[in-house]
Amino acid sequence: MIIITLLILTILVVVHEFGHYIIAKKFGVYIIEFAIGMGPKIFSRKGKETTFSIRAFPIGGFCRLLGEEEGNQEILKEYSVPDNLDDSRFYINKRKGEKILILVAGATMNFIFAFFLMFLVYIFKGIGFPAVLEKSLSSIGSFCIVIIQSFQMLFAGKLTLNDFAGPIGMVDMVGDFFQYGLLTLVVFIALISVNLGILNLLPFPALDGGQIFIVIVELIIQKELSPEKLGIINTIGFVVLLLLAVVIAVNDVFRLIQ
Repeated sequence: MIIITLLILTILVVVHEFGHYIIAKKFGVYIIEFAIGMGPKIFSRKGKETTFSIRAFPIGGFCRLLGEEEGNQEILKEYSVPDNLDDSRFYINKRKGEKILILVAGATMNFIFAFFLMFLVYIFKGIGFPAVLEKSLSSIGSFCIVIIQSFQMLFAGKLTLNDFAGPIGMVDMVGDFFQYGLLTLVVFIALISVNLGILNLLPFPALDGGQIFIVIVELIIQKELSPEKLGIINTIGFVVLLLLAVVIAVNDVFRLIQ
């Protein structure tokens, strides 16, 4: 079940990153790399501009945009990024609205993917086409309500981090759902996809929602935040998320050994 769980998580993250890729490409951003997995490269091929790679560890993926972070000359040389690119090819130079659409695209793709999965489930059950569309949309709406209510209960103190599962706990959950059949597992994957989409839209540093919040703040104050300030904000957000992930992982382990 560990391999299946890692595969599910990787698919959902790659779907998310593909959303960023599509819209960034649409707005002319130079995309340095689109990777499946993390860690050392085991395969890569450079297209017209973008390097497409498969990395050693099947735990997600990423879409690296030019100008998304402070320029690293070694990375630019490694990927043979031209020195004479037009400034409009840099993500950082895009208009606020375009940045927001690029950031929102990841979560949007997770919602679309979840809808597609539920569509397949209802089709397989032999439901009529009009009803399939309605039921699929209804299911996504229900998932959103349940997930948002869970976050509200967490912030209100009615739930604790012990009530949430991370990747380790998800292994056990995948096994449980799989026992009830493939269709049940597909519904669970759709739920996780919606959860990933909503989570990434939270206005928290290091998440897409946090980046969207920063763009909106810059739009309101009519001033760009300095790269140093952005770096500090994102670093703090990343550290907090990492600590939360560690806490949830520890809780997962204790649940499994009890």
